[in-house]
Amino acid sequence: MTAAEGSEIALVAEAKTNLRDIEASKLQLKKFMAAMRCPVGLLVRPERLWLFRDQYLSSSEDSITQVAEFDVRSVLDFEQTCTSRMDAQAFEQLVQSWLEGLATESGLRELPTELRSTAQLYIVPAVTKGAVRAGHPRLSLSA
Repeated sequence: MTAAEGSEIALVAEAKTNLRDIEASKLQLKKFMAAMRCPVGLLVRPERLWLFRDQYLSSSEDSITQVAEFDVRSVLDFEQTCTSRMDAQAFEQLVQSWLEGLATESGLRELPTELRSTAQLYIVPAVTKGAVRAGHPRLSLSA
């Protein structure tokens, strides 16, 4: 997500259907956040979501801490057909749509209480003030 002006990254979300090494993926996200000076990061799998926040104590990934972890199976309701590229793209689009929906009261109301309050603190400010954009081009899911 970028700020309304389009240059400042307000939130970065990494959506993966399959993570072989979660700790390595967390570190990679933290390094990207530090390099881009991004305040909030999400690592999302079909069943789990990890939220990170930059404390701005240093310019390295050490300044970024994990704020929360949630079970999101019932929230995202994503069924993998296999570990295919199509699943990965469909999941990325689902996460993007879900993030965009958090800008609405109805999108927030659907969340479990703890996730809702955390989303209101960290995610919603970025979503409501900016634009959600994919980090890379996506192929069409209809072929």
